[in-house]
Amino acid sequence: MMPRLTFSKNERLSSLKEIDQLFKEGKSVTSSPIRLIWMEVGPRDLPAPAIRVMFAAPKKKFSHAVDRNRIKRLMRESYRLEKNQLFEKVMGDQVYNMALMFTGNELPDFHTIQKAIAHALERWLKKINPDTPSS
Repeated sequence: MMPRLTFSKNERLSSLKEIDQLFKEGKSVTSSPIRLIWMEVGPRDLPAPAIRVMFAAPKKKFSHAVDRNRIKRLMRESYRLEKNQLFEKVMGDQVYNMALMFTGNELPDFHTIQKAIAHALERWLKKINPDTPSS
């Protein structure tokens, strides 16, 4: 049976305090046009997800809300599709907070975003588990 590809509310990073801390203290990986910022939060209690994530698109480059919302929707969708493979590879019982930010200058298509997010997540996994073989 194939696992369900969902992105539920408890997997979203929404605490302003934690988001603020993430941007102040987090480490980052860039895979153009995506920048991934992450930070280890601590040990996990089981019903909680291993990774909580937020998505951002710059208001400076995309002044229209519809464009920003579209970018974030595309990013959420590609993360949702990559998530199960990612959870299999995340070792231990650590919880990570993560921000996926779009850094490009023009509206992307889904394929571009999907490739960039997959690459950024791969690079992130190498940083947190340097001894893990790449797939």
